[in-house]
Parts: sequence; C-alpha cells; structure tokens
Amino acid sequence: MSETQWMSLVALLMVAVLVVPAALRRNRGVVLRNTALWLALIVALVWIYDRFGPFGN
Repeated sequence: MSETQWMSLVALLMVAVLVVPAALRRNRGVVLRNTALWLALIVALVWIYDRFGPFGN
C-alpha cells in the first residue's frame, strides 16, 4: 500500500472511532439494522470508488 492509501485508511478509522460509539449509544434498539445499513453503504461506496475512481481500469 502506498502512503496515501495508509493515510486514507487511518482517516477512515479515526472517523469510525468518533461516529460509531455515538451512533450505537443513540440507537440502542435498532443497532443491528443500522449496522447493516452502514455496512451496505460503505460497501457500495467502495465499489463505486473502485469502479469509477482514479484507480479504475
């Protein structure tokens, strides 16, 4: 991995550390549903970036 990719990964983890605990605390009753929705959103964004981003084939 290049330095840029490592920095992007670190930034994503930092955002996750800030957002995830607050989201879990706020929505205790629907945590599983929200987790599945966020995971699907992240997977879709990664796929779109991989497909149409600057590193696409």
